[in-house]
Amino acid sequence: MIQDKLLLTVLTLTSIHQGATTSDGHSKQQHTECGIYLAPSTIPGAGLGMYAGNRDYEAGEGLTDGDLLVPIFDLDWHNDYEEYEFLWDEYTWAAKSFNGMEEEETDDPDQICVASFGMGAAVNCMLPLVNAVDALTVDDYFSEKSGLDNAGLSSESPGVGAFTPHHGRPTKARRDIPAGQELFVNYGEDYFTSREGYASVPLTQDYREADRITKRFQILIIALRSLSLSAQGDLWKLVKNSTSWNSRLQNALYDRYEDVLRNDEGGAAYRHYNTSIRSLDWLEEHGACMDHIEAGVSTVPDAGRGAFARRFIKKGDVVSPTPLIHLPDRNILTIYDAKVVLNPDDDSEHVLTRDGDQPSHQQLMLNYCFGHRDSTLLLCPYGYLSALINHSYKEPNARISWSQKESIVGHPEWLNQSLKEWGNKGYAGLSLDFVALRDIEKSEEILIDYGIEWEEAWQKHVSNFKSPRKDYIPAFELNRMADLRVKTISEYDYKYHGINMFCRRYYVVQFDSDIEVSKDWEGFEDDRNVLLGIYPCRVVERHNDNSYTVEIIDKEYASVDDQYVWPHHEVVSHILFNVPRDIFYFRDEPNHRDHHQKWSFRHDMRIPDDIFPEVWKNRLHDETTEGLEDTPDSADDDECDQDYLTCAEL
Repeated sequence: MIQDKLLLTVLTLTSIHQGATTSDGHSKQQHTECGIYLAPSTIPGAGLGMYAGNRDYEAGEGLTDGDLLVPIFDLDWHNDYEEYEFLWDEYTWAAKSFNGMEEEETDDPDQICVASFGMGAAVNCMLPLVNAVDALTVDDYFSEKSGLDNAGLSSESPGVGAFTPHHGRPTKARRDIPAGQELFVNYGEDYFTSREGYASVPLTQDYREADRITKRFQILIIALRSLSLSAQGDLWKLVKNSTSWNSRLQNALYDRYEDVLRNDEGGAAYRHYNTSIRSLDWLEEHGACMDHIEAGVSTVPDAGRGAFARRFIKKGDVVSPTPLIHLPDRNILTIYDAKVVLNPDDDSEHVLTRDGDQPSHQQLMLNYCFGHRDSTLLLCPYGYLSALINHSYKEPNARISWSQKESIVGHPEWLNQSLKEWGNKGYAGLSLDFVALRDIEKSEEILIDYGIEWEEAWQKHVSNFKSPRKDYIPAFELNRMADLRVKTISEYDYKYHGINMFCRRYYVVQFDSDIEVSKDWEGFEDDRNVLLGIYPCRVVERHNDNSYTVEIIDKEYASVDDQYVWPHHEVVSHILFNVPRDIFYFRDEPNHRDHHQKWSFRHDMRIPDDIFPEVWKNRLHDETTEGLEDTPDSADDDECDQDYLTCAEL
């Protein structure tokens, strides 16, 4: 028995690493050099997934370069709390999942969702087999190791605000991953308990209960050893299909009786392990390589980061596959100004509400989506680093085309159907390929043509751009400047420029140990401040040796009937002398980063006329998808805010 099990293990591992044989019985010897593949998931009905490529990964080893993170904020408010279709909801993450975003993007962190294009969108979740995790921690953020910067651009660049400063979300192997295994991350059990359609997905506790039931059944079978295997199997079916179990537990129990007898190490949760591994031959036939590109700082002026060839790419080869998330109405990304109105529930007070007559900007996501002048449709690519591919009108080395691989394109029939027929489908079904127009050398930047309309809009933006805050440096940049000469309150008002200054507890208590016992710090109202250990402060004097005199700030509240109420005023609670530069920590005020500003550039990339389906041109045909508002066919650019092309119709 032991020998048989050992032989089975050896055969399984051999098949994993050697791959499947061809139709003539010979194994393929040559495989594409590829670390990560995109291919149909091993989870039935889950669409596409990501796979380890042609090598094994050890636990703790890096899997992918840093993912881009694009915040999408206050979507409900800007859409007037009306129902809308937003497929990104199935792929986005809560802001609290990412350091440096929750406190600083908007006033209400619960209204921020985050698009993470690679491992955050293209990878699936199977809770028992989670093998990939974020490589960064909260400590990494505090020590400024996480990816949060403007790629070296100053506030005078017309490119700031046109791309996300959040990047560098790397992933690592949680456990050893064999070549060809599908990658799984942990969505969190809330993902499956809060959405319709996932009521039958087993959770961790269900697998534990399934193992307990299996062990009890095995004990029962020992007592009933006289039963035939067939009868034992029938008895197991009765147990599995018992109405005593909920659907999650039923699906956690073994389907096959032979699995009950074997009960592999890891229990019921691990029964999908072998089926989660595909041969490299299968991946090349049914999938496409995702890691031909790597991230870097773009060679294109003012573009920020870019995608570069990881290896030589031959003319006509797919540089990167990119599935698409469809948004049938681009107006969903429109940002509106607020106006003051009487509270409908209490006419004695006023409230802020959305001013539907004053569209002022667009969500940053618009810059990462493809569109067409004659359609309300936006197609937003997701995949491994493909969102970093920049524009060149004169010298592109790649182009986009509809994916021709049937196993990757879920619904090719949509190319021949109007938006009314498929625009509100709650799942992705289309895919583009970035294809090399010529041979591309290793380390060469990948560039496509975003279209003449994008080119003209960008050139107009560059010509008109006059930085409204030339001296502005975002907090995440200040924190990295070890030689920064921090300004005094008489030299510069950090608060006025949207930056909060703090002093780190590690240094503070060295200069005044009594400070530790205070319980009234304003900063400690915020759990993040408690975690990071920071106190609000300001510089009153800078000394020749680059040390500082600082005031630690608290807030004093007025009290009415023993209740703290507004207004309040700041008070100096402690003064520290001769503190070093390292004591200071900066944090951006909500809504003050460059991509929140109305002057930041917005324009979707454009799908070429020769591949854009005529049937999708609902602006020409005066059509809208069900439940969507009509959109103007065009508008004079001069009507846009500050001539920076931020109107909804772009």
